[in-house]
Amino acid sequence: MLLNFAKRQQYIDRNPVCDVRFLAEGPGNMRIVSHEEQQRYLRVASPLVHDVALLIVETGMRPQEVFQLRAQDSNLRQRYLRVTEGKTRFARRNIPLTEAASELLKRKLAEAKGSYLFPHRSDSSRPQDNIDRGHHNAVRDAGIKPKCRLYDFRHTFGSRSAMAGVDLATLKELMGHSSITTTMRYVHPTPEHKRNAVEKLE
Repeated sequence: MLLNFAKRQQYIDRNPVCDVRFLAEGPGNMRIVSHEEQQRYLRVASPLVHDVALLIVETGMRPQEVFQLRAQDSNLRQRYLRVTEGKTRFARRNIPLTEAASELLKRKLAEAKGSYLFPHRSDSSRPQDNIDRGHHNAVRDAGIKPKCRLYDFRHTFGSRSAMAGVDLATLKELMGHSSITTTMRYVHPTPEHKRNAVEKLE
């Protein structure tokens, strides 16, 4: 990108790496949280970490999208919320709410002292921006091994949705992806799901 910019500005005559073939991007470090791990995690997590993790696994939102939620982004009567900001236009979307997500948001709205549902601990006019320490404490106290990242609850939403029969086009919209190729990287059937699939052939 920088070399292309330099070429456009005529600092160089030619991008020296324009003919280089880039390596295919790997699947990345994805971890699916089991239902049992999730229950242990939520039991020991602080109230803030509990609510953030639960909302991610129930909606597939990115952690930063959860932190940025404002009161006006929730429509509990029609049971959906709006993601109004994102790195691409696909990230801006409406997400239907499960019963658990709806109840959580109802409580957060009642507790809200400002516009943000997850305000910064020292300034309610700013959103929360990091719960890494609380997350690591919950993973440790729940005895989850191998460890999971907070973002893995988003992967878990994608995998569970796909295994429940949600088609990839719909899942792409729910997760705010720009392409189904990206969505497919989030789909990780469990060993039990694979076994059930094979048994259907018998």
